[in-house]
Amino acid sequence: MNIKEHNLIMINDENGEDVVGDFLNHLYQKSKESDEAKLHLMFLNSAFNLLSVQPLDTLIKRRTEITITFNGEQRTRRYHLVKPLRVIPIYELRYAMSGNEHLRFLFFPFEYKDQSNYVFVKCFIKTLDPNIDETDRMRDLTYQMYERVKENPELYLEGIEE
Repeated sequence: MNIKEHNLIMINDENGEDVVGDFLNHLYQKSKESDEAKLHLMFLNSAFNLLSVQPLDTLIKRRTEITITFNGEQRTRRYHLVKPLRVIPIYELRYAMSGNEHLRFLFFPFEYKDQSNYVFVKCFIKTLDPNIDETDRMRDLTYQMYERVKENPELYLEGIEE
């Protein structure tokens, strides 16, 4: 069976900010002192790894089980890792930081020079209490970036390690 690998790429958003990269770097810095941040980073790393090798359809249709070993103890989470966001081709990679905080990474698939890429543009935290949900706004901003990448892919995707 031929496993197709997808490149995961973080690009600057409409404000020229690497929102996803900055968030992950911040979490990485926090993980050096915080076990909680380290746990989140390990789960996210596994989620990103799965996304790079699993077919998108599989991740959307089935619950994904992620197991990590943290401080010698196995931890498992099982949930829908990827969800389409009603505007083609925008998706979210989902991760619950707590019962109240739900982290979302917005991306779109993009073929370029025979390479399959998942291009990440936005990330944000959705909360239940208070009810803060920027999904639609972030989805629309991600779609605008998709349109920009489609018009001028070399501007966003050139210089990427192949």
